[in-house]
Amino acid sequence: MAVRLSADYPLVYIVILNWNGAADTIEALLSVEQLTYPRYCVVVVDNASTDESVCVIRERFPHVPLIANTENLGCAGGNNVGIAYALEHSADYVFIMNNDAVVEPGLLEALVAEAQKDSTVGILAPKILYYHEPTRIWNLGAECHWYAPLPVSPGLNRADGPMYQQVRKVDLVTGCGMLVRRAVFERIGLLDTRFFMYYEDSDFCRRAQEAGFQVLVVPSARMWHKVSRSTSDQAPAQRYYKTRYRVQFYRRHRYGPHPLLTHMLVLASVVRNAARDLLRGDSAAARATLRGWRDGWLPPGRGCDLDTARTS
Repeated sequence: MAVRLSADYPLVYIVILNWNGAADTIEALLSVEQLTYPRYCVVVVDNASTDESVCVIRERFPHVPLIANTENLGCAGGNNVGIAYALEHSADYVFIMNNDAVVEPGLLEALVAEAQKDSTVGILAPKILYYHEPTRIWNLGAECHWYAPLPVSPGLNRADGPMYQQVRKVDLVTGCGMLVRRAVFERIGLLDTRFFMYYEDSDFCRRAQEAGFQVLVVPSARMWHKVSRSTSDQAPAQRYYKTRYRVQFYRRHRYGPHPLLTHMLVLASVVRNAARDLLRGDSAAARATLRGWRDGWLPPGRGCDLDTARTS
C-alpha cells in the first residue's frame, strides 16, 4: 500500500499529518489502501505527538514511511516536511490530506485526470462531505466576488445533489484534501509557516492564483471529513488560532470593494463569537477569540502561544 507504481501515470505522493490521532490516521491509511490509482506513495508526518501515535502507526503500517518531528511545527510546518519529502522523491503531484478524513477509491484518478487536461491547473480539491452525514456537503471550495467582502462557499451544509456535480473553478479550497501540481511548489514555495494552523491553505491558494495557476473542485472525487475532531478538546486554542490567522489572511489578501468593510465584518464576527461563548459560560474561549483578533494585528512572531491560548 505504501508504494504503488506504474510508469505510465504521474507519481502522486499522499502526505498525512498526525498529531495525537493514531486511530484517525490508521482509518485514513486504510482508506488510502483502497485507492485504485496505479502510481502513488504515502508518507505520514508525526507532529511531535505526546501519545503513542508513532509506535502505533509504525506497528500497523510498517511499510509506510513515517517522519517523526521533534517539535510541533503546526499544520503548515508539519505538512511542509511531508511535501519536501515528496518533492525530493520525484513527486509529480502532492495530495495533502487530513488524518481525520477518509477517501473513496477513485479519488486520485478523478483529480489527476482533470489536472492532466491543463497545465495551468495547479490545485484541485475533491468534494468533501461530512463523515457522520455522508450525503451532506462540508466543502466545495469558496468563490470570491468583487462586490462581496468575504468569499462565498457554495453548497455548504446542503444535501449533495445534481447541482453539485460539475467541475468548477474556485478561488480557495481547504487543505483537508487538495492535490497540488509540483510546478506550483517550484514557483511559489511551500505553505507559509507564519500560519501555524488555519488559513495556510487559503493563503497558498491565493499565492498560486497570483502566480497564474487555476484552482478547481472536482466533485467526482469524494472524501469524508470528521470535522473539527482534531481540536474539539481545546476550544480556546482553536478559537485563538482561527481568529488570529483569519485576521492576518484578510490583511494580506484583499476581498470585496474595500478592505475596511472586510475588516469590519471580521470584527463583527469576532464579537458575535465571543459573546456567544460568554452566554454559554465559556469565558476562556471568549478571551481566546478576542486575543486572537488582537494578535492578528501584531507583527508576525508576536502574540501568545498555544499553551497561553488554551489556558487563558
